[in-house]
Amino acid sequence: MNGNMSAVKKKEKDFDLSQILENYKRGSRKEYDIFVSKLVNPITEAAELRIYLSGARDCVVLLDKDFEDLVGSLLEYQSFLLNLVSAHTYYLRAGLRMLVKHFLPKTLPSEMETDLENQSLRQKHEQTFINIHMVLKAISKIVPMTPALLMPLLNDLFPYMTKDAYIQACYVKNLLQITHYIPTLRQKIMELIVDRMLKLDVRSPRTEIEESEADEEDMDEDIVFDMEDIDISQEVLTSPDIGYHSYFEEIRTKPMSHKDAEKLDVMMDLFLKYTHNNCYVNGELNWEATKTLYRELLLAICEGFLDFLWKKVKDPNTQTIFRQIAVSYMSSLISRGMFVPLSTVTACLDLMCEWLHKYLDQTSSDTVHIDITHHGSFYAVCQSVFYVFVFRNKEIFEMKKGYKWSESLNFQRIVTSRLNPLKFCLPVIAKTFASVTRMHQLAFCDTIMERNNRCILPVVSSGSSGTAENKILDSFFPFDPYLLKRSGKFILPLYREFQGNIEEEDKADTEDDEDDFLNDDEMTESADIVPGVRSLGKTPTDFLNYGTSPGFKQFHDIT
Repeated sequence: MNGNMSAVKKKEKDFDLSQILENYKRGSRKEYDIFVSKLVNPITEAAELRIYLSGARDCVVLLDKDFEDLVGSLLEYQSFLLNLVSAHTYYLRAGLRMLVKHFLPKTLPSEMETDLENQSLRQKHEQTFINIHMVLKAISKIVPMTPALLMPLLNDLFPYMTKDAYIQACYVKNLLQITHYIPTLRQKIMELIVDRMLKLDVRSPRTEIEESEADEEDMDEDIVFDMEDIDISQEVLTSPDIGYHSYFEEIRTKPMSHKDAEKLDVMMDLFLKYTHNNCYVNGELNWEATKTLYRELLLAICEGFLDFLWKKVKDPNTQTIFRQIAVSYMSSLISRGMFVPLSTVTACLDLMCEWLHKYLDQTSSDTVHIDITHHGSFYAVCQSVFYVFVFRNKEIFEMKKGYKWSESLNFQRIVTSRLNPLKFCLPVIAKTFASVTRMHQLAFCDTIMERNNRCILPVVSSGSSGTAENKILDSFFPFDPYLLKRSGKFILPLYREFQGNIEEEDKADTEDDEDDFLNDDEMTESADIVPGVRSLGKTPTDFLNYGTSPGFKQFHDIT
């Protein structure tokens, strides 16, 4: 037994199909003819065949039209697999598992190799993937139960989060490719990919990403990227095998320094490209395809998503925590989204303010409890209204009847109510809202805020100390500035940064009232109290920035 195993290993070591093919090109056919005859010979041992097929897989890119007889022989094995799984479905699962495993490349691009060598390796992988998809597509057509067995395998074989970003990218790309010929699996495949991205998101806290990128910038601060210093030969630019675009991206794109963020970025980039390509055909929006994708993913076609969220907010049977999350998503989306029209913003503010006034009508009793435990949803909606108005107020006042419409929201009643929402909002939001509404004489919040400041210092709701009356809302606005590099190109054109800051809004009053805005020292203290709050001086163009993850989720318990 040991002797046979040693012989097989020796044969595997000595076998070099690429050399055989090269010799054939030079006119030496002997080894090539022997190899082809062994492939079709029924008495060839299984162990030897395995060596030959493995070698053929590694040399796919070399099999041009000169090797049609060899390719024909290899296709016989594909036909055998198809006939086997159609005649004996017992072998279907094993066959599918074997195919899916080939979506996980064993050899990875290396920094030790040149760009051209790594590009050649990627091309070999791509050709392998194409062949695997051809077989999977054929199997799915002749064996109806293929999707039912394939999906659990795709889930089980999904590379673990610690695997290299290249492996993650290859697997995700191949999963998305499957949806083109087995469309019934598209929803489950997308859900699987989103689930894995969520797990990576949790492992990529915003603070860690920012620290990693800052450290990287410190190391590279003396390095200047100059395209003139890069030697790109004309042969590379025009080569059909190595396209200019992909080569340029290879030398120009720098990976995220945070490893998990890099994996998430690669996966997000593939997923967003796939989404875009499904929704647009030749640059034109395919509305039916977009609606189908929306129904499968329940993603944000803006008005439908906002309507879905608002129904959650106003439903008293929904848990408070989910109502607060829903209104935070609403406010962050309509504040940050460049694609959200002002008419949608005003409609949402109308709905939220109408709900707030009805809530106040129902809680006018003197015995009402003033704390987050009892009125968490109310305070979350208040903070969201203030946040949206701060972001979009310049556009609102540019409307023909913008000021009159703003007056109709009756902010003064909300801020002076017994529930005292300014006490429970994040300080930077309350301060900025007070500044904007004072400037336009829509509400006067300063006296209330000064009275609140004289009370006991608020504590974060997720902490163990303090009473319910002294807690403030946690910082949760999910659509904060996007940090991922590759996939950022899909997000940044659609993203609005805050235009202005508290110092500018309060400039007229700073001489008389030093305490009317938070200075850097106060904001530093606030950062210890409220996770994610930043100094205004550090983020002059976008200080309303709270999130702790690149874009998916991280929410502190506020119940």
